Amino acid sequence: MEFGGGLGRFSISPPIKNKCREIVEVPGGPEWKIRKLQEEFDEFCWKYPGSSVIVYYHLKRLQTCITPEDESQKLFYAKVSHFMSPVEIALQPKYLSSARKSIMDQLNVTYNFEKTVPNIFEDHQMFVSVACAVQELGIWYRGKIAQISGEEHVVVELVDFGTQILVPRHHIRPLIRRFGRAPPLCLKCRADGITINDLEIKDLHDFKNIILDCNALFRVEIKSLEEPFLIDLYHPTISGFNVCQKFFPLPEDDGKLDRIARSWNAHCKKMNEEFHEDDEDFKEEHGDGDYFPSFHPTTVIPDHQTIVQKSQKFISRLPKCARAPRFEQDTLLIDHIENAQLVYLQYPWQVSKRSKIDDFLRATWQNLPKIPKKFRQKDQICAIRNPRIDFVCRAVIVDKTTVLLVDYGRFVKCPEHADLRLIPAEEALMVEEPMITVVSLTRASNNLCPHHSETQFLRQKLPRGTFVHFKWDKKSKTTPMKGRLLIDGCREAINEQMVNYLKHLKIDPYCRQLDIYRQYKNHELPRGNHIYHATCHPHYSKGQEEFLWI
Repeated sequence: MEFGGGLGRFSISPPIKNKCREIVEVPGGPEWKIRKLQEEFDEFCWKYPGSSVIVYYHLKRLQTCITPEDESQKLFYAKVSHFMSPVEIALQPKYLSSARKSIMDQLNVTYNFEKTVPNIFEDHQMFVSVACAVQELGIWYRGKIAQISGEEHVVVELVDFGTQILVPRHHIRPLIRRFGRAPPLCLKCRADGITINDLEIKDLHDFKNIILDCNALFRVEIKSLEEPFLIDLYHPTISGFNVCQKFFPLPEDDGKLDRIARSWNAHCKKMNEEFHEDDEDFKEEHGDGDYFPSFHPTTVIPDHQTIVQKSQKFISRLPKCARAPRFEQDTLLIDHIENAQLVYLQYPWQVSKRSKIDDFLRATWQNLPKIPKKFRQKDQICAIRNPRIDFVCRAVIVDKTTVLLVDYGRFVKCPEHADLRLIPAEEALMVEEPMITVVSLTRASNNLCPHHSETQFLRQKLPRGTFVHFKWDKKSKTTPMKGRLLIDGCREAINEQMVNYLKHLKIDPYCRQLDIYRQYKNHELPRGNHIYHATCHPHYSKGQEEFLWI
């Protein structure tokens, strides 16, 4: 390849010319016309080689991986040159940048200054899928005719950039043969695991923000050989972080099918009169709206006498928290600042009611049953106690060693076999929504990776108990709602103060460039192994109360 810049790895030996012409062809189609043009005007390129040559090269490298260190070979850096959504992406491999520049330079020199530039297309040569050279704003590009638009204009696809432009017919020329030897250097791709039906308008805006935050540069893994190619887009500097993961459809709730099956069996037993006549009838609870709650009405005691025991109702999930205030006059208190994306506020009445909830749990702790092993699973509501300070509160299980204190907005570590108790649902106070209000500040740097300098400023400026007002951004519709925090007596919102503070320290929160770490006197690292939670927990943002019977 005379263009260099990495294209040599895709070169193949020239094919042996086959003199056999005993092939039956059906005339009339685009491929037949292109073959005729190739035979009649062999000094021009009428069709590009497939870009699957580049894709096959990467898949071949992946097949030769032997050690875990070789896994990095399957990823390559690429620029997003054009996109509409996660399922319509045009990628330019970064290592082919010099080849693309070399082709562009030689193409412009040839078509601008040499006298051997071909004339405009004849009418029979201009049809869809024909390769061409196209001029736009004085610059020549490699293109392919995508659509004939009337008698004067043509829609041309720029094969090295992935975009389409509308140009007059006199702006396109036949492509000289040597410029068509390289395959299209832009790949038409779509994110693996996502369909257009999984996306909403909000997702398109979020994807655009991700492209801007990463300066359109990503690490790419190709997973198919057919166009549009299936890919995984990874963050350029955060290892293993798939930026399209937030757009994946929610996984199926495997436990839901089990709950439906158990409730149906209980319903069938009741219909077959297998319950005692004096038993309390169970009522349908509209958790997800399509199943009965499961419970076990009988208990076997050691003396082999079977009795019928009424089931007890416990809380499985709380309703979502109260939405942020839409009136700037409301006064709230700062309770906890996770980062600029998650600020936990409280109304004064929430502070009072949270205290009543904790007092009730502390008084009834000894009577609360321990969670059975089969119910000790993710998203189960429970009561947790710190015996050192006799502190009891509501919590939700996050994983084996982590719980979220739902009325405080804090993630805490606990032993895998910690003493967690079920919360009875008879007390109306226990079924109240989380006594917290979650908001997000506008003009924060990055919703994927919160910047520690922002968090440090907010925690110093807004200690716990500070009275604030929240001005809602009307474009924000979901929890946590975005907006601005205001303090009485300050003309400038906390959001603007945070931005000016970072500018004063010459901190660029948008920078994602890797560099050697150097300790600065004005920079403090978070204590311990703290990990910022960038997204709101589902118990705050969606869902409604659910119950279980034991």
